[in-house]
Amino acid sequence: MRKILLTLILSISVSIVYSQSIFSNPGFDTQTYNQAEKLWKNGDYVEAEKHYRKAYSNTGNVSYLWTLAKKKFEIGDVKGANSVYDILIKDQTEYVKGKPQFSRTTLNLYYYEKIDNNFKKGNPEVGLSTALEFVESMGEKVTESERTYFQSIYYNACETAFALDDEKALVKLHEKASGVKNGEYGEFLSFVYLNLVRKDYTKALEKIENVLEKGGGFMFSKMVAKSLLPVVYTQMGENEKALEAIKQSTSSVLVGEDYYNYHYGLIALNQKKYQEAIDRFNKAIKGYMVLYLRVEPVGKYKHYTKRAEAYEGLGDLIQARKDYEAALTYNPDYEPALNGIAKLEGRMVQDRKADKNPPVITVTEPSVNRGLKVTASGNDIMVKGTAIDPSGLKAVTINGQAAYSQEAGNFWGNVALKEGSSKIVIAATDMAGNTADYTFDIEKPITPVAVNDIVPVKEKEGRNFAVLIASQNYDDSSIPSLENPIADAVKLKLILKNSYNFIDENIITLFNPGRSDFKKQFLLLSEIIQPEDNLIIFYAGHGIWVDKEKKGYWLLTDATRNDVNTWLPNKEVLNMIAGLPSRHTLLITDACFSGSVFKTRSIGADAPAAVREMSQRISRVAITSGNDTEVPDQSVFMKYLVKALSENKDKYLTAQKMFITQIIEAVMTETKTEPRYGTLEAAGHVGGDFIFTKK
Repeated sequence: MRKILLTLILSISVSIVYSQSIFSNPGFDTQTYNQAEKLWKNGDYVEAEKHYRKAYSNTGNVSYLWTLAKKKFEIGDVKGANSVYDILIKDQTEYVKGKPQFSRTTLNLYYYEKIDNNFKKGNPEVGLSTALEFVESMGEKVTESERTYFQSIYYNACETAFALDDEKALVKLHEKASGVKNGEYGEFLSFVYLNLVRKDYTKALEKIENVLEKGGGFMFSKMVAKSLLPVVYTQMGENEKALEAIKQSTSSVLVGEDYYNYHYGLIALNQKKYQEAIDRFNKAIKGYMVLYLRVEPVGKYKHYTKRAEAYEGLGDLIQARKDYEAALTYNPDYEPALNGIAKLEGRMVQDRKADKNPPVITVTEPSVNRGLKVTASGNDIMVKGTAIDPSGLKAVTINGQAAYSQEAGNFWGNVALKEGSSKIVIAATDMAGNTADYTFDIEKPITPVAVNDIVPVKEKEGRNFAVLIASQNYDDSSIPSLENPIADAVKLKLILKNSYNFIDENIITLFNPGRSDFKKQFLLLSEIIQPEDNLIIFYAGHGIWVDKEKKGYWLLTDATRNDVNTWLPNKEVLNMIAGLPSRHTLLITDACFSGSVFKTRSIGADAPAAVREMSQRISRVAITSGNDTEVPDQSVFMKYLVKALSENKDKYLTAQKMFITQIIEAVMTETKTEPRYGTLEAAGHVGGDFIFTKK
């Protein structure tokens, strides 16, 4: 798409500007800077940052802070990086003030990097507000050296403001672009998007057609106009024209088909092709690729709301409600989602009263359609499947025993086997009280089966994901900030990437998140994780236990010390984990009172290390740094967790074995805290364990 050309041009100039920035200021503190680089390389980010800032303080050389800002974005510390860029922008603004002959190139680059990083992998709202600050800071002319920055920033800012329905931002962007020389690109984009937000489609269309006919006075103007034409037609409901415009636009090098997945979804929804619409919205929510970078879409609340409407069209009211709730996670005040969920609740009540049909049961494990050969040593087997019903699933039993189930229809549980034939009876009851039965037989050989005769169930190979969450710098001054969570998370990331079967793109870092950031990340995980995948969730930060309520909480960085409503309950974390379809999930928490995540039982040091056939069963287990006690910021638990994973020689290492042999005794010998290993049965644990697989 058109973003690619701007990115390529800008990337060429960055190294040149960097070298100019260093030598534009004569101050150097090489010794302090080198020490900072060494500390950063060793993962001691807190001390490294102190040295980068000291080098800047000693010399006034902004390149030291610039290095720090870039490194913070690289490790995922968006909030920290933004704060450093704010210092850089303020410093450079003061430096060029009153010097009309002095180039703004360095200042523009600081603005661009902060804006671009926030649009790509940070906070789009921060990116937009910084873009508005940037355009307001410019003079009455866009120079040739500034043109590329100006165009790239306008591209991102206008698309983001449109996605967020931010009319005020688009007005400011249009006023500025219209009033500066060489601002034609920004004037065109802001005009089209502003009128789309205002639903004045005639003006937007006329502007595009004029540029297509006469050109717009900026590079690739006709191609840019052509890429916007499908957006206008889609908003107008002109389905056939929109499809033809997409076809014409994607024939150029500027725009790929994935860019229009949301618009394809809107067209399919208009045509009542609900399943096609859902498939397109699924892709749109996951984003699209620009060069080698996945771009997350802005305005996801619209994507979720439209997908909810498509699910309603199919009669899948449970999924529709989940999507309306997801939309409100991104934008709590979004009226179409609020209205949609209100109407949906009323419809669900009426439909349940009229529902006389039982759930439709499908067994996915074991593969009953072709039989299953079970080893003689197996005394039980996991049964997994779906029981789909428009009213929602209330409960499932397997041979009379309650199984783990979810309202959307998924269920699983363990079944004991006897020698010979075992009859498996599944009973599923929906919210309207209708019950369906499903019966099949499993044969367990009476005589021992030779190892060579075992026929394993072939499963699709799963991917390994990790979400590493570090709450370090708190907004509320009454909650003390910590020094080590981000460094600990990065250490864990490097071990997983370098020594185990985790690839970089599947290791997600969430540093200094607020509650909404946390929830959004779990929504993203629910879109990308498949049933055969495995997941590690790591949390380091403050935790708190309310003894009166017998409840534990995580304190994310926007928590207020005296407002429990701003804390994240452990129960909510467990519900989010339960909603993910991963085969094995391991929760690792390094926080005060982290043992409160266990809702049922925990396993102590005397538990057996071997867990039979664990890879076949859905597991939800946790390792915590302490029980219901406080733990220190300088984490002994992390020390031995990192040591255990780093020094492990086994090809396969279970979480339980690692805990028993490498962590509990070592931590309790060195501190007064008691780490714990246990199962999260409230999140769907039925057996097995998380297995670390060495490369």
